[in-house]
Amino acid sequence: MTAAKRTLLGRLFAAYPLLVAYLMLLTLYAWQTTRTPSPWIFTDELQWSLLSRGVAHTGHPQLREHAESMWSLYSYFLAPAWWAGATAPGYAAAKYLNAIVMTASLFPAYGLARFFVPRTVAIGAGVAAAAIPSLALTGVLMSESLAYFWSTLVLYLLARALLQPRRATVLLVVAATLLAPGIRAQLQVLLVAALIAFAVCALTGPRARSLVTTWAWDEAVGAALLMVGGVIFLDVLVAHHSYEWFIGTHFWHRAFTYGLWALGAFTIGVGVIPVLLALAWALGGPIATVEDRALLGLLAGSVFAFGVYTAVKASYISTNFSIRIEERNLIYLSPLAFICAARLIVAGRVRIIPTVLATGATGWLLWSTPYHAYEHLYSDAYGLSILQWLNQTWYWTVTDLRWLLFGILAAGAALAAATRLAPHAHRVVATVAAVLGVAIIAWNLTGEISAANQSVSPGRSELSRIPTPPDWIDRATGRARTLFIGKALANSDSLWTLEFWNQSIQDVWSVDATAPPPGPVTTPNFLRTDGALDPQLPVDWAVTPPEIAMIGKIAESAGGLNLYRVPHPIRAQSFVTGITADGWMQDASRFVRFAPHPVDGMVSISISRGAACGASIPTTRFTFRVSRLGIDSDGQPVPRATEAFVRTRVAQCASTVLHVPARAPFRIDAKATGLFKAGDGRELAAFVAYTFTPS
Repeated sequence: MTAAKRTLLGRLFAAYPLLVAYLMLLTLYAWQTTRTPSPWIFTDELQWSLLSRGVAHTGHPQLREHAESMWSLYSYFLAPAWWAGATAPGYAAAKYLNAIVMTASLFPAYGLARFFVPRTVAIGAGVAAAAIPSLALTGVLMSESLAYFWSTLVLYLLARALLQPRRATVLLVVAATLLAPGIRAQLQVLLVAALIAFAVCALTGPRARSLVTTWAWDEAVGAALLMVGGVIFLDVLVAHHSYEWFIGTHFWHRAFTYGLWALGAFTIGVGVIPVLLALAWALGGPIATVEDRALLGLLAGSVFAFGVYTAVKASYISTNFSIRIEERNLIYLSPLAFICAARLIVAGRVRIIPTVLATGATGWLLWSTPYHAYEHLYSDAYGLSILQWLNQTWYWTVTDLRWLLFGILAAGAALAAATRLAPHAHRVVATVAAVLGVAIIAWNLTGEISAANQSVSPGRSELSRIPTPPDWIDRATGRARTLFIGKALANSDSLWTLEFWNQSIQDVWSVDATAPPPGPVTTPNFLRTDGALDPQLPVDWAVTPPEIAMIGKIAESAGGLNLYRVPHPIRAQSFVTGITADGWMQDASRFVRFAPHPVDGMVSISISRGAACGASIPTTRFTFRVSRLGIDSDGQPVPRATEAFVRTRVAQCASTVLHVPARAPFRIDAKATGLFKAGDGRELAAFVAYTFTPS
């Protein structure tokens, strides 16, 4: 009994430093999440919030009232946060969940390190793994938080299976690896990493090495050709089933370059020295012990699997989006980088040639990787955030930063040389290594704090796009299902922010086919010229901009939007298209006015070029065609018989108002020639506004 109590007490004392470190880091990250006022990585954060709200309220993922397949277990992980009801407390709880689980990667990282290095060093490696710059992702609603923890856990279980190959440990790692893609699709590469790790561990064992030594030269060549053929077969097989792989590998030079950029950003983010020492350790061919072979297999498999995935993804994205440094897809290598570096220093078996090669390779990464130091925050490469902080705080230029990084590289090479050249000065080397270890953790944590601080500004910017309080629609409707109808919504951050904060918005429509994802969108049809919408929804609330008027009572107006209490059938009164969000007409616009019976009145067309002055700005000619309104076979409002043509010319700096008699329902189509080019590259005519006043 006494021995058992001592054992339990010893375990508690052993866990004490880990628990303290976890609570300290968790407190920091949880506090940081409170400073991020609103989602800003769209549409990713909106997508995860909608899916998890669907789980919370219906038991299965949903996007805008439509059931979705189970994209990821992350939506189930976040679901309890939305039981809080209102959006603000639910958003805070979701970020706390992120912080809890991502910080918990400290524990499997420590367990993984404990297989290969002493306990004190393993604690340092675990803390470093939970302090990398990408821990700032706890403040955004994205699956990396859960994926990072799960990937580290799988690596721990994989190491345990390699070192203690019992049936239970093997089954456990198989189950965890197969479950990983259900958390984040990228983690399917863990299966490849596991297979490579088992292969490396087996092929570097005594039996395999003794077998290879008996091969003749033709047998060795045959084995090499068989391996190359297997790689080609797998490439063709994956390309046949994955369009992204097919395109990404087709531009192989992009994959190579952008993959190295991502690895360079990762190297900078973790503090340079861990990558240098880990590479020197791996190039030294450590296969003397089963621990060395297991760790080498884990490193080789993970670097290959995550590295190839990142390179191909960056290449593919460059063809349909932009050229990006995809460092956030490599963060899963962090625990292994710290552990392999620690293994090299603890073992003290530093080899000169591998260290020189590792120094050259790391130096090339530091030289060739774009730093993006003059940007506020690079969302795909948080590893660069410390460079941005140094630029913003101390005004360091790219040249200054390059000198700093190469200085850190030199310090790491000097540490490796000291371990090699002064094998008897254990205390001095250990002291220097401990100081550098603390400095590396401080570097990582500084990068994390910088990234978290820099993410506050875009969050505030997104929140400023909508009225205060941001959930004003939820408050007015009691979170009842609400229809949003808009126009010119492509890449509309303001709509996404509004939709996030107002859970009542569950249907997103547009009159000009610009409603954006995530989830289903609708361009409504019209049943009749009275404006009755098709389809009709079981909703009593609708939100529209002023250019889209509904039949019903305006319950509240805010931020350029009107909240209607709508009767049934739901009917539109009028809408305008072709006018930008800031009021400019380009080459064409139209005004549609519905009515259940003929209504005479006057259309006022306001045209202003007061903001378009300059000798090079031409006079613009406008033509307005007034037509009777009809509904075609597709349910769209179309012009029928022409009732009037109105033409006018407006010079630069001038304004005018046209008054045109019309009988609703009608449609007005406007054309403009003589446009001018604005500073943002748009071709514009004038500020144009339509108003119909019944007699």
